[in-house]
Amino acid sequence: MNTVILKGPMRHTAINDGERHRGRPGVFLYISICGHGDVENLKLDAIDVLFMHYITDRTTDEADKYDFWQLQYGRRPADLLRRLMEAGVIYEDDSLPAVLQKLRVYELKHILRSARLKVSGNKQALIKRILQHATEIDFAPVPLKNVYKLSERHSEFHSRTRFLNYFHFHGNFDLHEIYGFHLAHDSWGAHRTAVAFLEGKARAHMHAANKYTAVKSYFLLSNYALNEMQDKHLSMHYLNHFAMLIVLAAMDGGSGIPDSPHFYVDRYTTGRYRTYMEESGISVHALIRFLTDSTAGLPWPDEARRHAAALIADFVVMDEIY
Repeated sequence: MNTVILKGPMRHTAINDGERHRGRPGVFLYISICGHGDVENLKLDAIDVLFMHYITDRTTDEADKYDFWQLQYGRRPADLLRRLMEAGVIYEDDSLPAVLQKLRVYELKHILRSARLKVSGNKQALIKRILQHATEIDFAPVPLKNVYKLSERHSEFHSRTRFLNYFHFHGNFDLHEIYGFHLAHDSWGAHRTAVAFLEGKARAHMHAANKYTAVKSYFLLSNYALNEMQDKHLSMHYLNHFAMLIVLAAMDGGSGIPDSPHFYVDRYTTGRYRTYMEESGISVHALIRFLTDSTAGLPWPDEARRHAAALIADFVVMDEIY
């Protein structure tokens, strides 16, 4: 058993790499939290943690809403829910403020109308009115569903593992591998974990004959920086690596500069470059310099990178014309 010590008071983590799910190694998190007379043990793997993010703030009816848990991960939602509940990670909240937030506006108005109360206002105004008159209201017309809430003492763990949602929806990487990477660097925040994992994948496959994984990693990095970090500058940095690697790989690995390398830059990417040029007020020549300079770390000579950048710029302009 491999052991990793978590930084922080009274915490210990062990990684058990002996169990498997659907042929994949399972990586488990064991946490002992001691404080205020409380001792709690968690035994969670990547899919448990992903389900924690899914089920938080959802109703009891939504636990079995999707079948991908079984089809994609070979796990039953009922089992995942039970594990999280037994570990004290989540709990059912039946309080009126919590359950009313999950109702739609027309349902809230139906409750008020049945009690002969005003139905004007936005959702929060309707909820406030219901709470003010709760003792006089019969809630039978609209059955209320309990809501799963995250235990407050696990909020930091929840925040640090948000990256699992991104990898579930994007990319082809094994969640158990990504979660294992997190456990080895558990003091990092979600963004640092996601970026470091993908950068490592790009580096590891940079010199491979098939550079698909490196290209895919840079594409995911660009989208992660844009959508999760709201960092346009960092997103463009990774987009440059994505586009340049496609062209450089087509140019015989940088050993030569053929006149017509076979490659394709998709419309989403060319559109982002056109938007970047418009917002930055830069010329095509400035775009070429930007592409060349920002990818100096790629293992290709300056001449090859300048030529690749010019080809991408031509593609951007050509796509705009046609």
